Amino acid sequence: MAIDLIAKFSVIKPLDLEEAEPVFAPFLAADEKIQLAFANVRDQVVFTDKKIIALDVQGFTGTKRDYRFFPYSKITSFSVETAGTFDLDADFKIWLSGVGCFEIKFGTALDIIAIGKFLAGKIH
Repeated sequence: MAIDLIAKFSVIKPLDLEEAEPVFAPFLAADEKIQLAFANVRDQVVFTDKKIIALDVQGFTGTKRDYRFFPYSKITSFSVETAGTFDLDADFKIWLSGVGCFEIKFGTALDIIAIGKFLAGKIH
């Protein structure tokens, strides 16, 4: 069965929370905190205590930025697919009510099980 993805992001390394803060601060509520942060070359994904924010840096100069917001309250389900022997990444798919599915590919150096456990604690 094919999945219609609304967005696909790829991250390969953890990102220091202090480094992520100025990038995402304009989009955080007054009491909201970043709890997990990951990056690729230019793209970033953060998990706050209220939502997931994915940043897709576009264009040659990187001045065009597409921020996507996924509130935990809209998540209906998610799946975790660990990397196999010859896979370069693990897949994390998240379905949102009224929106569809988005996917985050995590590099094998990242603990996708711990990230899944974190998300499981955020959705009800």
